[in-house]
Amino acid sequence: MKILAVLFVIFNFLTPGKPTPKAEVYLEKGAETIAYQSTGETGKAIFHYLDAGSYRLLLTFPQQEGKFIKDKPRNRTLTKATYNAKNKTYYYQSAEGYFAVRFYGLSKIRSENFQASFSEEKEEEVKYIVIAKFGAHQRNASIGVSIRAITAARFKKAAEKAQSNLSSLSTPNIR
Repeated sequence: MKILAVLFVIFNFLTPGKPTPKAEVYLEKGAETIAYQSTGETGKAIFHYLDAGSYRLLLTFPQQEGKFIKDKPRNRTLTKATYNAKNKTYYYQSAEGYFAVRFYGLSKIRSENFQASFSEEKEEEVKYIVIAKFGAHQRNASIGVSIRAITAARFKKAAEKAQSNLSSLSTPNIR
C-alpha cells in the first residue's frame, strides 16, 4: 500500500499541472452526439465499446483561476492549439486558461486514423472545441483523455516542442 502511495506522489510530481474537473467531453459520430462525460476530480474521461466508424471528440473547458490563467505578453494570444504526437498531448490556450489534454487508452484506433484538430463551434453561449477526429477500425474501440490545467510558462515550453501548430489567433494588447 505504501508503494502505491509513493508511486502516486511521484506520478503527480512528474505530471505537469493539476487535474481539471468539470471539463465536458463529447463524442460525436456523424452529426449526432453519442456520448458525454464530465471529468471528475482526476480530470479524466474515457469512452469504451465504440463501434467501428468515424468520430469527433469535443471539449468545453472550465474557467481557470490563479497561476493557471496569468499571462503578461505584449500581444495576448486569444486561442492557440498545438499537438505533440510523441506524447499524444494536445495543448490549448484560451481565455479559460492553459490546458494539456493527453490521449490515453486508445484501442482499435490506428495512428493513421487519428488526427488532432482545432475548430470552435458555438451553440448559443457554449463554445465547443473539436480537438480530435478519429476512426475506429473495429468494434469495442476506446479512447480516453486526461485534462490538466498548466501554467503559461509550461504551455509556452510545450508549444515550442510540439510538432504541429494547429491554430493561432493573436491580437494586440489594448491599454
